[in-house]
Amino acid sequence: MPKLDSILSDIFMLSDAEKLLIVDKTLTSLHPVNKGVDAAWAQEAEERVNAFTKGNIETIETKEIFEKYDI
Repeated sequence: MPKLDSILSDIFMLSDAEKLLIVDKTLTSLHPVNKGVDAAWAQEAEERVNAFTKGNIETIETKEIFEKYDI
């Protein structure tokens, strides 16, 4: 796979930000963005932030989660 080796060699010389852009575009090409799903998640995230800000949801310390799942 000389062509793949050449592409990878070029990629390894890029900055981290450029590599992440390649990863993002590659993953998007495999699983195209569903704007309906993205909109639903954006709305859900906004609702969760609002609930947190108003004190309507319980929070859990990271340490507790790590202990619970033995991480």
